[in-house]
Amino acid sequence: MSANAIRPRQPLAAFAVALSLALLGGCNSLCPMVAPTCGGLARASSAQPDPLPEAQPPSGRLLPPEPIAPKELPLGLDTVLRLADDKNGQLQVARVKLEEARAGVDLARYAWLPQVQVGAAYYRHEGGIQDFQGNLVRSSYGSLFGGLEVRGRLDPRDVAFQRVDAERKLWQQKGELSKLTSEHLLDAASTYIDFLAARAGEGSAIRTEKHLTDLLEQASALAKVDPGVRVEVERVEGEIRAHRLVLRKFREGADLAAAKLTYLLGVDPDCQVVPIETHLTALSLVDADQPVQALVEQALVNGPGIRELEGLLQVIDQARAAAEGPGKWLPAVEVVANEGAFGAGSGSRLSWDNQFNLGMCLRWNLTDALTAKERLRQADLKAAQAHLSYQDLRSRLALGVREARESIVSNLDQLRMADEQVRYAEKSYELSASRLKENIKGRSPSEVLAAIRALNGARLQYIQSLRELDKAEIRLMLLVGGSRVEAPCEPH
Repeated sequence: MSANAIRPRQPLAAFAVALSLALLGGCNSLCPMVAPTCGGLARASSAQPDPLPEAQPPSGRLLPPEPIAPKELPLGLDTVLRLADDKNGQLQVARVKLEEARAGVDLARYAWLPQVQVGAAYYRHEGGIQDFQGNLVRSSYGSLFGGLEVRGRLDPRDVAFQRVDAERKLWQQKGELSKLTSEHLLDAASTYIDFLAARAGEGSAIRTEKHLTDLLEQASALAKVDPGVRVEVERVEGEIRAHRLVLRKFREGADLAAAKLTYLLGVDPDCQVVPIETHLTALSLVDADQPVQALVEQALVNGPGIRELEGLLQVIDQARAAAEGPGKWLPAVEVVANEGAFGAGSGSRLSWDNQFNLGMCLRWNLTDALTAKERLRQADLKAAQAHLSYQDLRSRLALGVREARESIVSNLDQLRMADEQVRYAEKSYELSASRLKENIKGRSPSEVLAAIRALNGARLQYIQSLRELDKAEIRLMLLVGGSRVEAPCEPH
């Protein structure tokens, strides 16, 4: 099998793409950049020879099994968001922890139940003991009890604390899940955009290499007539080598991006990611034309973690009010009741009878009364921390909305400017290539080479602006409480 027949898997590039984009500082034209077929760039392959007759294995020997083609996984942005939400391993762990917290709330509802025990007890005494008149006597006796015992201690304040603590943990776990979900959705969607950007950059690089190859042929033809043009040939050759290095970076970025996607989406690592979108297009997920304050208000109502933190604050405030209510004067009630067969007697002899015992007491913890001020201060400080965290979350959401919206507006402007840059760069390249082809006075391969560089940089700049725009759109969508793409992404 030839090396060209082996197609690499596409991974998600954390920011390997960014390195290539930074090297060339550029972008893609408004003309759609068609992403190569999944598996990487379409590489030139030589004609395949006719297949040989099937070989027959020697008797007793088996041919090695043929390699299994990797399974393809078609992906669109909506599919990425759904799989990242449903299949990611860390999110599944967080959901199990949330269910554990819910089970804790259910368990706290039964904190008032007494303990019910069944068993037997044997007692043996040898030696001195005090009689009912206070005299020391020597005795030897044993006793045996077997039956049912109910032992309970009901402390209303402790029961209330267990319930509040269980609900607090539940709201905290809900907040952690909401935060983790938002972060993973943003990471998965951004990685998918990086993947498409790497593929678009790869396609742009292929087109640029075609221009450089054509220029090399023309420069080589001129060098045969004018030996002084030989330096131009070497210059173009060097540019082709440098460009292939950048092309390899794009392929690496796409491969790394696809690998990261398979992890974030919780799918089989052997799957080959196949993007449904053949173009890197400008997403429109949120109406960024509406006032900033309107977007901020949406984020403060539906943003990740807001409702969960508000629920936690409500639980804390209710517990604070209950702690200051009349319930703080209620005593703890302890009850012990047992009944069963009771055997007792001197030495090892036992006489049997039924026995019933009941004990009840009310207890007020005076130590709690002495430390009430300190414990109340501690509770107030914890509540203050929760309120400060809530205010900080609101501020961070507002900041994130403003940053994402400004990035959207800015990158839309950059796209328009980059599109104009691409059109002028294409025109410049066409004129320079025409001057060289028609042998117009003053023409040179270096002029065409400079035009190719400018065109490639303009295309890459367009891709980078488009990539940043899509990421900002996704971030703003998550900040205002969205998590799904219900319709195909349409360009602006």
